[in-house]
Amino acid sequence: MGEINEEKQWEFLIFKKTEAQKTTEETKGDACLGVLGFFPMKEKRELLIAATLEGSLTVGDRLQFCNPDQGMDALETVVVKKLSCQNEDVNSLSDEELVYLEIDMLPSLDKLKKGSVLYSPGVDEKKRLSSYAYALYRAFVTIQEGKVSDEDYQNLSLDDSIEILQAFLWDCRQKSKSEESNQENTCKSELLAEIVKDKLLEADSIYAVYSENTGEPYLFSTTYDRGDEGYLCTDPMIMLFTPRWYHQYKEAIENQLKVVKRIENTEDKKGIENFLGTAFYLNGALGAFFNTKEASISSSILVQKPDFTGLPEIQVPVMNPDIVRWMLLMGQMDRPTTEEEELNYKLYYKFFSMAMPKAKFLLPINATSGFPEPSQESNSHVLEESATFNLPTREGKNGRNSVSVFTDWKRLRMVFDENWSAMIENAGGMIEIFDYAINQTEYYKAGVYVSDKAFKEMQQFSEELEGRAKG
Repeated sequence: MGEINEEKQWEFLIFKKTEAQKTTEETKGDACLGVLGFFPMKEKRELLIAATLEGSLTVGDRLQFCNPDQGMDALETVVVKKLSCQNEDVNSLSDEELVYLEIDMLPSLDKLKKGSVLYSPGVDEKKRLSSYAYALYRAFVTIQEGKVSDEDYQNLSLDDSIEILQAFLWDCRQKSKSEESNQENTCKSELLAEIVKDKLLEADSIYAVYSENTGEPYLFSTTYDRGDEGYLCTDPMIMLFTPRWYHQYKEAIENQLKVVKRIENTEDKKGIENFLGTAFYLNGALGAFFNTKEASISSSILVQKPDFTGLPEIQVPVMNPDIVRWMLLMGQMDRPTTEEEELNYKLYYKFFSMAMPKAKFLLPINATSGFPEPSQESNSHVLEESATFNLPTREGKNGRNSVSVFTDWKRLRMVFDENWSAMIENAGGMIEIFDYAINQTEYYKAGVYVSDKAFKEMQQFSEELEGRAKG
């Protein structure tokens, strides 16, 4: 048997090593696993992980670990010590719905949870995000059928809970189910929505889409033509982004939506709740979308409606969500330029007209005499007949004067300082004398001017609708 020349042998080994490297890159460099569950094996000081696998994985491969809901930075590097599938130990695997791998139990793995991602160095963020979302779908929808244990609840982040709710609702839409099953799924979806609420109110911050025209959270509503049944406007919703989602898709979001603002929570964890309460119960939004329009949660689940039962009527805060929502929808549109925009504007104005006659406004007054002294016990008073005050009137339209009225204290204080008080003005009370300039703040497009003629038309329209409903 002839000798291999030393130089030739060296070249041969280098060639073999290079080929091995290429093989490693091809077979080991694309593994991405979404964690479905894990089980400590204390006697071996190892961790058994159940996961989905996209790509190829071999015993001995090094994997990095991250939690995409918190960021894409690698939290640890682990080595695959054992690999199995369908109750058989194997040396390598590719593209499996369920695999088991054993790794050393490292202190940093205390952050491992369902939805964590193990991946080969170099796997891009898009693939990691896909594995993250699919793992949550498999773990919480396919395997656990929408149920969340106490331990799961503690580990879930806001992003996790949103992904799970969206995946569960998507899964429900794909399958035809019995009435009993639908009721069960409704209960499950409500519980998942409650988890989103809990995580949302505890979050450090959230991002919200705003309207430049109104200075308020943008209201999203879609109009559908139902033929002979007329048109349907979907419930107006605000749009919220988690910090992770916003930073991940910041460029695309800002290209489509001009204004996105960060809403920070306060130390007492009331900041986000107060923001939502204003959006829902002053502005009239009926719920919120999270990250996409795939799933929404109603306002009543996210923040409980204020209950003023037992309060004297004069002490009940003035709020008009039923007219403000339509004012904001009209105001954020600019001037309608297409048939679709004109249709939407007319529909919004129609709904505004229906609610307007029942509204109660705040009419700013500047006291001159006969007013009671300020009291810490109550901000509400009944005026004496001798009381005198100034009203914020100005020249209106068509030779008439107008008076400024506001739907709530928030808007009033945007214009008038603490030297001004307010009295309650039932819609129509002064319309014979003054037109209404409603919410004329610096965001003038968020306001509406209502003349005496327009108000009377609104009254007639509202009465006709009530008559039809009773008939």
